[in-house]
Amino acid sequence: MGVEPKIGDEWDAGYVPHGSAFRRVRVTVRKDAEDQWTIYCVAYKGAETLSKRALHALNCETCAKAFALCLVFGKDYAVCDVHESDKIDEVALFDGTVAMLCSAMGIKNWDALDGGSKARILWAARQIVDGQLDWQKAINAWERTEQKGLSLNAAIRYWDAEMRW
Repeated sequence: MGVEPKIGDEWDAGYVPHGSAFRRVRVTVRKDAEDQWTIYCVAYKGAETLSKRALHALNCETCAKAFALCLVFGKDYAVCDVHESDKIDEVALFDGTVAMLCSAMGIKNWDALDGGSKARILWAARQIVDGQLDWQKAINAWERTEQKGLSLNAAIRYWDAEMRW
């Protein structure tokens, strides 16, 4: 837009799931240093902020914005034309999706999960990245699961079954 961003300026890439008003994850890009752009996610449950996490840092504004847009809209949504890159870092995209999913579910401690729960979350993240699972379906399933009052690991098993249904 012809204006040089200052350190601390933030750009909003959007929310997942799209159109969700209650539980959602906002993805932003912030200029944190002269040549560092950090992609963040902020998870909300209603007006309550569940968590804010840094997902990935890049040295190029266009690369960071393309990465953020791919997190929100799908892995092939945007690329950096400055560096002529035709691929977004798939591993970073997957890791960012896992972090966003955990944020939306209110999971703050990955190490507290059992192996089966971790595998279920990783499966869901892979399905989201590959476009085979919709964010709205994953979030709706988690909201139905939360109402059951189960322990976290039991809730993740129930959530997984709800999504696959």
